[in-house]
Amino acid sequence: MTLAAPESTLARLRVSPGRGTWGPAALVCAGVVAAFLWCGVSVRDLCAFAAYVGGGVALPGTLLWRGLAGRGRSVGEEVAAGLALGYAVEVLAYIPARAVGVPLLVLVPPVVIVGVFAGVPGLRRHWRGCAGGERVPRWCAWALAGVVAYLVVWSTLFQYRVPVEAGYVDMPYHLAMVGEVRHHFPPTLPSVLGEPLAYHWFVYAEMAATSWVTGIEPVTLVYRLATLPMAVAMVVLVAALGRRLGGSWGPGLRRSG
Repeated sequence: MTLAAPESTLARLRVSPGRGTWGPAALVCAGVVAAFLWCGVSVRDLCAFAAYVGGGVALPGTLLWRGLAGRGRSVGEEVAAGLALGYAVEVLAYIPARAVGVPLLVLVPPVVIVGVFAGVPGLRRHWRGCAGGERVPRWCAWALAGVVAYLVVWSTLFQYRVPVEAGYVDMPYHLAMVGEVRHHFPPTLPSVLGEPLAYHWFVYAEMAATSWVTGIEPVTLVYRLATLPMAVAMVVLVAALGRRLGGSWGPGLRRSG
C-alpha cells in the first residue's frame, strides 16, 4: 500500500511561488570566499576544495538523487540532498579504496556516475533542472541565506579565525582521527594502541578522502573547510523537510533557524 499526499498538498507543492532566488546564494558564496581567505586559507586550497566538493561529491550525488527521487523539487533542495548522498557514496568508496592501499580509487564512483548520466540517453535529462519544478520563495531564500550567513560569521569568529594552537580542546582529537583514517585501515584509536575504532568515524573518512584527492592538509580541512558544506546542506534540507511535511516553507525555516 502506498500513502499519497492529499491532492491539495500536491497542488501546493507544484506552485512556483517566487523567482530571483540566486542572488542570496551568490551573496553568501562571496561572503564564504572572503571569510576563508581572511582566515588564511590559500586560494589554491579553496579552489581545490570547491572543485572537488562541487564536481566530485555534489554533482554525482545530485544526478543520483534526481534519478532516484525524480525531479520537480527546488534546485537548492536537489543539490543539498545530492551533496548528502554524494558524501555517502564517497565514504562507501573510500573504505575499500583505503583497505586495498589505493585511496585515490575513491574517484572511480563519481567518474562512473557522471559518465553514465552523460552517456545513457534516458538519463541525460537529469542534468537539467525541471522547468516546472518548485521555486523557493524570495523571502525564504533570503531567510535561509541569513541563517547560513550567521553560521559563517559565528564560525569565522570562533573557529576559522582562531589559531590552531588555541582552538577548541577537542579539535586535536578530530585531527588525529582524520590522520588515522587517512593512513590506516581498519582504523584504531590514536590514543589507545591496538584498540579498534568501531564507531563514529565516517566523517573522518570523508575528510581523509578529500585530503587525498585535493592535496589539502587535514589540519586545513578540520579547522577550516570541511564542515561548512555539511552545515549548509543541513540547513536547506531541514527547511525542505518542513516544506514537505507542513505544506509551506515557514515551518521548515523555523526549524532550520
